[in-house]
Amino acid sequence: MNVEFHYYLLNFICQKAGFSEQDAHVVAYSSQFVDNNILAYEVDTARAVYRTVATQNWGFWGVDTPRDVYIPFHFFPGDPDHPGAARLDGRKNPLNCTPDSPGAKQLFIAALKSRDLYRIGIALHTYADTWAHQNFTGIREDWNLCDERSLIPPIGHAQVLSAPDQLTLEWNDPRLQPRGQTIQNRSRVLAASRKIYKYLATFNRRSFDDADLVVDYLDGMLGGSARSMEERILDYMIAEGTPRYERTEWLEQALATSDLPDDSAIAGYDKLLWLKDEILRRTRLVPKKRVPAKEGFYSSHFYRFIEAAKAHLEEARAIFSHELHLVV
Repeated sequence: MNVEFHYYLLNFICQKAGFSEQDAHVVAYSSQFVDNNILAYEVDTARAVYRTVATQNWGFWGVDTPRDVYIPFHFFPGDPDHPGAARLDGRKNPLNCTPDSPGAKQLFIAALKSRDLYRIGIALHTYADTWAHQNFTGIREDWNLCDERSLIPPIGHAQVLSAPDQLTLEWNDPRLQPRGQTIQNRSRVLAASRKIYKYLATFNRRSFDDADLVVDYLDGMLGGSARSMEERILDYMIAEGTPRYERTEWLEQALATSDLPDDSAIAGYDKLLWLKDEILRRTRLVPKKRVPAKEGFYSSHFYRFIEAAKAHLEEARAIFSHELHLVV
């Protein structure tokens, strides 16, 4: 899923499920910020040095990124016997991501029990991605190979680029049995929305008898395939009053640094910023700079998000620990 689902659509679902506007924003922002939290900082605070964790980056060549980022946050291991995972080669994979999988639900329910809005948002990102990222794994392996001629490494859905994350796209997965090769992202989005709405309504002790109406409304908001994501996002902002997502908002509130993703730049800037940070981390030729904290750091959204991300990571590792030997 992309920002349209993880932030805008989720913000709508949260409010329909009984969250206040403020709480819905925290949940939805946390959900999308998983994709924009690309650097691990060492933060100088009045108390001590506080180390953050990244929840997205591009370090596919080692084992630490798949183990600590891709699998726990984006490609959670699912059910190898899921009917939608039937492949032409007949293979099964315990790391394969499948929709609404038992482990992902366990992770999401643990977040709900914590009643931590930031952790709920993070878990919702992972849970929603079990629909979008189904039939891919978070490690580099030929299971993810969609085009043998491609120069792009077969990790996650990299070889089909952003196709699984575009909410209304129809695309083809050549690895699957013929009956399952044509992928309708819209049906995946609506199925994920229905499940999420029911969970969140139950969390807020509300009836979800109107789930059909909520999903039908979302279907209408998605509109025809000719409508762009930008047009739909404007609809969420105008019709639902959803504030625009600003990916540096929480960072700017908490950290005193100029090394932040440029909100007006293309995603390539994020990758260059991350690569600079990664080179410093791996070579240690130049010490990595510590980032000064702003006043009120420990009460900031960013700090609370990072603490929630650490809890999510710990819970995720406990759930998929039996598959870790396939990664390390």
